[in-house]
This record gives sequence, structure tokens and C-alpha cells, in this order.
Amino acid sequence: MKYKLLIFDFDGTLADSEASIMEALQLAARELGISGIDRAGARRSIGLPLRRTIEMGLGIEADEAPEAVDLYRKHYNEVAFDSTSLFPGVNETLELLRGEYLLAVASSKSRQGLDAMMKHLGIYDRFCFVAGAQDVEQGKPAPDMVLLALETLDIPAQECLVVGDTVYDIEMGRRANADTCGVTYGNNSADELRRFEPTFLINSFPHVMSCLE
Repeated sequence: MKYKLLIFDFDGTLADSEASIMEALQLAARELGISGIDRAGARRSIGLPLRRTIEMGLGIEADEAPEAVDLYRKHYNEVAFDSTSLFPGVNETLELLRGEYLLAVASSKSRQGLDAMMKHLGIYDRFCFVAGAQDVEQGKPAPDMVLLALETLDIPAQECLVVGDTVYDIEMGRRANADTCGVTYGNNSADELRRFEPTFLINSFPHVMSCLE
């Protein structure tokens, strides 16, 4: 068995959360008197630290971001639990995987929000390690989250596979010297992911099993 540890991104990989992110952005924009959001910009930034998503989605400068981040978090907590769901096959596949592999999550979400959403979706207990934004000095695409998981679980990089839907996930894994798997059903297209040369590319979550054979 080549891999011992599988590290998954959350938004766009395990869970379909785009609708909740966009709705929270729209509600924050309304409170700030901004007429609309840049959906394409926001979508491109999903996976980066939240502050960057806010700046790109609302078209604001860095000095305006702290207030916007607070508003976004407030509204996200109001809407997310009703509009976030697991992608097809995630629950069943995680159940199969956890008997054979160590499973981890590396996400740009706040740790508190990430834990709450994973518990809400019924998958929290499948994972032995969870890293959110506050757990590392540098967010994606820096390798810090993967390196922290490897150190905590005492796993060498060559026995780790990082799975994510954005180029930031692929870069994070590569910079940690781990293998990577891009999923094409999330926030980045297959062509975008291919440019970062992932070890594998799959178009549905259960196909991660084929990377482990």
C-alpha cells in the first residue's frame, strides 16, 4: 500500500458549499452598500485564506477587509447549514477508506466553523486530523497544513496523497513533496488543474479509490 495518509480539502472537494459562500458574500455586500459581488473572482479565490476571498468577491481594498470578514462570517453561519451538502459518494467512500487509511482535512475555513460543519454533515468522526486557518502560520498554497499533518501523524511525505479541487490544493501538496489528486467537479476546471501537474485527476469523489490501487 503506497499511501498511509489521505488529506482532503473541504470546500469543493468533500462538500458543495459554493451556494452558501456566494449567499454570505451577497449579504455582506448589501450591508456594506456594495451593489453586487464578483462571482467569478470569488470562485477563483475559494481555497485561499478567507480575507482574500472577501477582497476578490467584494472588490474591496485590504484595509476594508476586516469589517467585511466579520459580516461574512456572521451571515455564513446563518445560511451555511441549510445550503451545504456532501458531494455524491463522499459519505460512502470515506467510510470505506477509514478502515485502511489515516484521513485528514486541510481547509482555509476557520477551525471552529470547519468542525461545526463537519459534525453537521456527519463526517467529523471519520478523520484523525483536521487543520483550519488558525492552525498554521501560512494558508494555502503554502505547504504548512500538509506539513503539520505529516509531523503530527508521523507519516513521510511519500506516503501521503493530497486531494483537492483547486490549484492551491495541488500546489500545497506538491510543496510538501506529497502526491496530489485534483478533482474536476469543484471550483477549478480540469485544464486549470492539469497546469499544476497533479499525480492524479478524477471527476467524481469515489474515483479516489482508483488512485490507491
